[in-house]
Amino acid sequence: MPGHMSGDHPTRVSWSRRVFTLPNLGALAAATAVFTLALRTWDSNRGAVLSALIAAAIGGVAWVATSRATRGPTLDRALRGTRQLGSVPDVPGTPAPTILEPGSRSAAMYREIVADLEANTTGQIVMVTAPSPGQGSTTVALNLAVAATQAGRRVLLIDGDPAGRGISRFMGTGRVPGLTELAAGETDLKEAARMWQLDDHTMLPVLPAGAARSDAPELLAGPSIAAALDTVSEQADLVLVDASPITWDGTAGPLAAHADGTVLVVTAAAQPDTVATTTRALEDAGAPLLGFVVNKSDGAPLKPKLVAPFLGRVAVLFVLLALGFSGYTGTRLWASWQGVERGELDTAAARTVEPLPDVTVDEVEDEEITVEEFEENVTSAPAFDGPYQSVLLIGGDEVAGAADVILLTVLPNGSGQPFMVSLPRDLYLHNECTGSYSRINATIHGCDAINGETNLALTVETFTGIQVDHFAKFDFDGFAEIIDAVGGIEICVEYAVRDSKAQLSLPAGCTNATGDQALSWVRSRHTQQQVNGSWKSVPGAGDLLRNQHQQEVLLELFDKLKSFSSPNDLASKVNSLTNAFALDDGLGIAEAIGLAWSARAVDLDDILRIEVDVKLTSTRAGQSVLIPTRPFEEVLREANPAFAADLYGDPDTAFGASDLG
Repeated sequence: MPGHMSGDHPTRVSWSRRVFTLPNLGALAAATAVFTLALRTWDSNRGAVLSALIAAAIGGVAWVATSRATRGPTLDRALRGTRQLGSVPDVPGTPAPTILEPGSRSAAMYREIVADLEANTTGQIVMVTAPSPGQGSTTVALNLAVAATQAGRRVLLIDGDPAGRGISRFMGTGRVPGLTELAAGETDLKEAARMWQLDDHTMLPVLPAGAARSDAPELLAGPSIAAALDTVSEQADLVLVDASPITWDGTAGPLAAHADGTVLVVTAAAQPDTVATTTRALEDAGAPLLGFVVNKSDGAPLKPKLVAPFLGRVAVLFVLLALGFSGYTGTRLWASWQGVERGELDTAAARTVEPLPDVTVDEVEDEEITVEEFEENVTSAPAFDGPYQSVLLIGGDEVAGAADVILLTVLPNGSGQPFMVSLPRDLYLHNECTGSYSRINATIHGCDAINGETNLALTVETFTGIQVDHFAKFDFDGFAEIIDAVGGIEICVEYAVRDSKAQLSLPAGCTNATGDQALSWVRSRHTQQQVNGSWKSVPGAGDLLRNQHQQEVLLELFDKLKSFSSPNDLASKVNSLTNAFALDDGLGIAEAIGLAWSARAVDLDDILRIEVDVKLTSTRAGQSVLIPTRPFEEVLREANPAFAADLYGDPDTAFGASDLG
């Protein structure tokens, strides 16, 4: 309906003007600037909260200062020269207009307002309106009518809002026929009026609004309404017209032309400029203000209030800063996450690939281990999913293409002890892609049916019985970038060490190693140390010692990466690592953030480091390999019996490789 639609527009304009004011925008700009500067000093979770609180408070102060500097007419100034008829408190409990108890204090206030109107005004037709919706003019009009009726006056209450926002909404007799039908000549006053029973002896005549119609403004300005009001005024002591705001739609203006004056209902939240506009519009319509009633009043004068609005601005600014910071950080994380290279990991699907015919394993050149014992040691129970998250870390040389670092990290859910297993690159295990045995580092090459990361994960699952949930792959150049991104890691040695092939050179003591130095350290297989002035090979130098170095460096790196103090710090770290890592496509950003956040509570000393029991030997073809000397299940049961029991079950009933058929 046109009348209703035209009423929506002023509200939107008023709302936007109230929000996008110079004080509000200045407060937001000041709070944002302070928050940004404070975060540079306190870049942590608590720091972000503290920064937001301080910034919001300063923004609130800026709002107060700007409001005072740009303050226009205040509410008390907008109403200056207009008589205050009275004030009534808020009456909570129902959205409907409330009829007050006759003996209540509020009812007494309404009777005083009615008495004031009778004593100080002339005319019988009074319009009750407000500068804007939400001021409670309908409640005031109803209770003025009730108070006058209970005082023995003959009163008619008219709902003058055909859009349906007035008293008619709460009448059980309906709104039709009513004011608009009377104005259109479709009914008479006797048929349109209703009687509202206030008590056993008192009735209040009410004229409902009638049907909403687009021509309502023209009808209300017509002679039918004028004639009806003239007739009523001859018999009634007081006619109260509950009208919509005069700036709201086109219906209040024509009704004002029939009225002798207007009672304006305001609250402390009324906008001064709207009040001034309403006052001028009523004067122009011929229904000047008789006075105003302060609704929902606590008794305080209508002076500008700054404390409550200040606290409100502080609260709103704090929420806006928190939401803005969260959105900014989330956007950075998402953008960084989108830049991470992804790879497929699906060992379940790989197990369904038709296997190649098994190639008989070359007998190892070792008299102590038979082929049967070897095959039992390299095959565990099927990979079980369980109450844990596992990540396979894969490091390699992009040129060589083989996996040089293979580290399985397991984080049990709850209070279980996390552990990591370093699998030597020369560990001799079954390769699903070839149907034969090979060094584990060669399984990363994959085949047409199974991609490299999945093939390597499948090999690890077959050996350990632990399902691989995710993988993180880096080449050595990326490894060096990661270490440099976190500011280096500490490497401590008793003697100066070197390895010309790995380009390693570290002094005795502790060194904050760069990425290149740490890379040389984890790649060194021919490490020498300087003892008493001469260079000697480090005892046990080779793949196993190198695996130990890899674990130490990765743990140190993990400690640096997990030390992020805030989501902003996490976003910065992720952004610096996007070109160094490749992750499996099954790891979502929410899960990754959850893993990273939960890992912050892991103490490095609590991470159990498990070594695979191996022996250096060679195949009949002369290939040097490391073979397991016992099943991994036995190693895990010995090192972490609680987790092994959850994974494999009771050792007396669990089935092993011999039960696989």
